[in-house]
Amino acid sequence: METVPEKSVHNPKSVRRKLLLALYNRYLKDPLEMLTPDEVITESCVSRDDLIANIHYLNDRGLVELMMGYNPPLFAAVRITANGIDLVENQFEFNLRFPPDEFEGETVASIPYLCERLVEEADFAPLDGEERRALLREVQFLRDELARPALRWRRHVLATVLEWMESHFVGFERGVEEYLPSLSKMRLFLQHNSES
Repeated sequence: METVPEKSVHNPKSVRRKLLLALYNRYLKDPLEMLTPDEVITESCVSRDDLIANIHYLNDRGLVELMMGYNPPLFAAVRITANGIDLVENQFEFNLRFPPDEFEGETVASIPYLCERLVEEADFAPLDGEERRALLREVQFLRDELARPALRWRRHVLATVLEWMESHFVGFERGVEEYLPSLSKMRLFLQHNSES
């Protein structure tokens, strides 16, 4: 009888990619530091359910090293190994073994589309006069910032502009998701893009 695996929200390769990137970035800050499970979850934006099996897989492959505690299968601490670092730094091999997810794969190609969707959604949002003009100016500011090369994006500016846009819908019964659905896609895209 075939066993059906439990439902996972994310593709395992995508989860492993996030874990390796988070551990790699932490290694660059402090090569001796090991992360606890909670720190890994926070830094990689991976759920606890997705963490366990995928971190053990990476350990079995020699890409991370685990310090086991008294609560298996949960580990006490983890850090990336030299093999893991070499893999992350070899972009071709890294993308081959752990392909970028849909947001990373589309990078520049999806930006104009998301910006145009935001313009349309902002134009039809239930805002009056100056409030609508302010929202459209913020969308234009976002477009101008994203027109720069990705390496020169000012992430803190982008985050602030997204917050400004969301603030127009505070107090609305349906919320920003109803009126600007592309805003959450833009935020998610920028979050994924900043990890790689």
